[in-house]
Amino acid sequence: MMIIKDFITNDLPVLKPGDSVQYALLQMEDFNVSNLPIVDGKQLIGYARYSQLDGLDPEMPISKLDLQSKPVAVNHEHSIIHAIKLLSDNRLDVLSVETANEHIGTVWVNDLVHAMGQSTTAQNDGSVLLLKCNILDYSISHIGRIVEAEDGKILGLWTWQPEGNNDIEILVKLNIKFIDNISSILEGNGYKVLHQIHRKSSNLVQERYKSLLNYLDI
Repeated sequence: MMIIKDFITNDLPVLKPGDSVQYALLQMEDFNVSNLPIVDGKQLIGYARYSQLDGLDPEMPISKLDLQSKPVAVNHEHSIIHAIKLLSDNRLDVLSVETANEHIGTVWVNDLVHAMGQSTTAQNDGSVLLLKCNILDYSISHIGRIVEAEDGKILGLWTWQPEGNNDIEILVKLNIKFIDNISSILEGNGYKVLHQIHRKSSNLVQERYKSLLNYLDI
């Protein structure tokens, strides 16, 4: 499992409430990102987005922006799949990493997708299934038996549970490309198939990212 704490970077800047709109825009342009976290001491207070700042008074402090009351962040012990989903859902390039509700660094979507693309799991040809079921019905061994009964193998499996939801979402990488039977059997066993893709391992990282956005943006 690839864990967020292994991909934290302090190379990307974070903004302070007193920084100006012009300074924030220049930092985003320099690092080619669409957003940056705003951190007050050790507390994440929101994100500045290029699209939001462009056209505002350059001298205005970013503390005057209309910020979310509870900005999204990822715990340092979570998987990179969870972070990629948060980035996708919130249309962010850069995400704050927290421990004990304190900002400790950031993760950048390019780094995470590159890590996914270079992993042993991603390098193998095969298919990907995105499943959903009630947390009480989830069983790794059950999914494994269904896959192996169809002459397949699970190369990787990641899970996450949306906050306040009794359902769990499961991302499964398989070693075989033809998975219609597996999908049908899983559906018959209480697993909802949200998305499935059949894709060669030689695809570029950016193509993988677009596919990730497609099947994680649910």
